[in-house]
Amino acid sequence: MPVSSPFSSKLPSLVAAGLRLALQLILVVLLAYLLLAWSPLDPINSYLNGNLFGISVEQKSALISSLGLDQSVAQRMWHWVCELAQGNLGFSPLYQQSVFDIIKERLPISLLLIGLSWLCSLIFGYGLGLLAGVYQGRWLDKFIRNFAWLVACIPSFWLGMLLISLFSVALRLTPVCCSAPLGMQFNEQNLLSMAYHLLLPVLTLALVHMAPIVLHTREKVIDVLDSDFVEYSRLHGDSKASVIGYHVIKNSLLPAVVLHFASFAELFGGSILAETVFNFPGLGATLVKAGLANDTALLMGCTLISAVLVFVGNLVANGLSKSLLAGEQR
Repeated sequence: MPVSSPFSSKLPSLVAAGLRLALQLILVVLLAYLLLAWSPLDPINSYLNGNLFGISVEQKSALISSLGLDQSVAQRMWHWVCELAQGNLGFSPLYQQSVFDIIKERLPISLLLIGLSWLCSLIFGYGLGLLAGVYQGRWLDKFIRNFAWLVACIPSFWLGMLLISLFSVALRLTPVCCSAPLGMQFNEQNLLSMAYHLLLPVLTLALVHMAPIVLHTREKVIDVLDSDFVEYSRLHGDSKASVIGYHVIKNSLLPAVVLHFASFAELFGGSILAETVFNFPGLGATLVKAGLANDTALLMGCTLISAVLVFVGNLVANGLSKSLLAGEQR
């Protein structure tokens, strides 16, 4: 009897995921180029930092030709795709660097910010949701629930400005902006200084994205506490700590982790706003600057990497929900 290998059984899923990624990237590239074509910003003015009248007509024509702006949108897009197929992401007029070098320098900072925010929002969100569910109906439950609804309604950029006003301006406990002291790069400082500069951006993103985990975990914990097997456990004399440790956490933690993976796209979108508010030199802030300067190569490079990251995050969440929750559903 022939035995199929695990790889052959997963091949259709891998092919389907590859096709979805390809389709998503094509749509992202098309949409980005259409938005650039409709943008009211003048790329020449942005390139000259607003000094448009400081050059002659001949110099302006030469600059337009060198930047490829005398071509149609379709021609520019086709040229970019051909270069991309050869592994070349292009050159950024804004930073006077290759797009690959810019992304290589800034992507790790964004991933560190997103990773820490993801971890903090999961740990504190799950902990608060667990407390709210265990103490259902009491003042602690009401306080945590109202707090979760409040932070869920606040946009990340506005919450960031509130935290800057409180901790940086009024109390002078944290830096107002930036990822490192003046004159230093992020990786040139020690770990304590890194944590000091990461504190407010991470806190902003974690507060906004912990709210769904808090509310979801609270409902799940209440369901488990009301279940028959927990009642059976109580009748056999198990303590409250034993019920929480053996039944509640075991049945509520995995759904919270899967839900949190599924919110990766929202976390990435929030990081773009947080990096802009805190002037953090990550991929999100670079994407905004590229859009405002009409830097096509840099904007397309950042957009492409962002789309791949969001796709991978959603793919991991989908895979986890199928594998981790399969046993629970059985």
